[in-house]
Amino acid sequence: MRKRFYILAYISICLLDSSICYAQQSKIDSLQSLLKKDKEDTNKVNHLGAIAWEYKFKAPDSSIKYGTLSLKLSQKVKWQVGIGNSYHYLGEFNWRQGNSSLSLANYKQALAIWDSLEKNIEPNRKAFITNLKASTLSNIGVVNRNQGDYPKALDYDFKALKTYEELQDKHGIAVIIGNIGLIYYNQGDYQKALDYYFKSLKKGEELGDKTLIATPLGNIGIVYNDQAINSKSQTEGDSLFNKALEYYLKSLKMKEELGNKKGIGNTLGNIGSMYADEAQKIKEDKSAKKELLEQKALEYDFKALKIGEELGDKNRITIQFGNIGAVYTDSKKYAEAEKYLLQALAIDTTIGFLNHAKDTHEQLSKLYSQTNRYQLALEHFKKAMTLKDSLFNADKNKEITRKEMNYEFEKKEAAAAAVAEKEKAVASAEAQKQRVVLILVSCFLILVVAFAGFILRALRITQKQKH
Repeated sequence: MRKRFYILAYISICLLDSSICYAQQSKIDSLQSLLKKDKEDTNKVNHLGAIAWEYKFKAPDSSIKYGTLSLKLSQKVKWQVGIGNSYHYLGEFNWRQGNSSLSLANYKQALAIWDSLEKNIEPNRKAFITNLKASTLSNIGVVNRNQGDYPKALDYDFKALKTYEELQDKHGIAVIIGNIGLIYYNQGDYQKALDYYFKSLKKGEELGDKTLIATPLGNIGIVYNDQAINSKSQTEGDSLFNKALEYYLKSLKMKEELGNKKGIGNTLGNIGSMYADEAQKIKEDKSAKKELLEQKALEYDFKALKIGEELGDKNRITIQFGNIGAVYTDSKKYAEAEKYLLQALAIDTTIGFLNHAKDTHEQLSKLYSQTNRYQLALEHFKKAMTLKDSLFNADKNKEITRKEMNYEFEKKEAAAAAVAEKEKAVASAEAQKQRVVLILVSCFLILVVAFAGFILRALRITQKQKH
């Protein structure tokens, strides 16, 4: 049974510089007009960054071009926040282009800027920089997860979570909790994945944020779909299938209301995969129901592929190529299947999408085995197993468990330290209070003694006068 890889991802990418964020509602031509009037200063940096952001889906190469111009001008005018923002955005743009290595390098350069500013910036600006840092930590976690390095992804996610908790940023907390759920899903720990997804969904509902509600809804649908596939009971499987479809459709409706094209593509692809998996359960070659399910799967897969191509999203494109190839293999249309699977493998290799490359190799092995090309089947099977060993070995599982335990331990330690600090403050305040009381009592006694001395002296003087 083919594994759905295209799980919906939370990505905390919109930094808190309002001059950049507003560009999401602006048109490129109006920004270009502003750019012509700009001097070589921070305003121009912001406008270059805004144009780069606006181009991220329409023309990814242009987003990198303008992001680079923003970086160079930030360096020229020595504006550290602009440099950090530019590196962060270049990390996002390169990730969308499938260049994971360059993306990580960009993000880490941004992180170095935030670390430096955090140490030296005035206290009233520190929270602003710390929030930018948390966003970059989150995105580094996303790229590492995409590369299949789950322990490293979890490490960055927990660092981001800790930072957002310190900032009391509920939106950031919801995002990171969802990202952590993704890692457990990719590791096959469905129960932990659901735990994190439902926590994320609850926080999204508390905030009334449709984006934070729609994404976990889709992710929950994926888990229920997997559980439906692995169910031993037909009744239970059908129930889980319906539950998965319910969550998918809720997610899709909300994303359509938001106009979230990338999210719509993700959900369409997931629904297509679900129909394909249902078709796989039917073993008869000549089955009207099976053919209908495969047609529905391809209908959704090609819609998702179209959106991926419009957005220039290589991750979505290779996922859909793999899904379409898998459906064609199951329906014995081997020439079409091979064409799409080889296209998927080429992109997987180019962008370093290791987890998906493993699935693609498995599909090619299945295809070549069914068409009696056993040497090729064996070669792809070996490559799939090599990738599987590197992605899912026991040491990685232990390390992932260790990361979570470390986070929980540090959280408890911090809570205990806060309690101890509070108790210390209370004790200190009580001691101070006692000192004040003691001083007041001492002063009172001194005054009493002084007054008594005064009275005594006055009496002696009166007695002398009488004599």
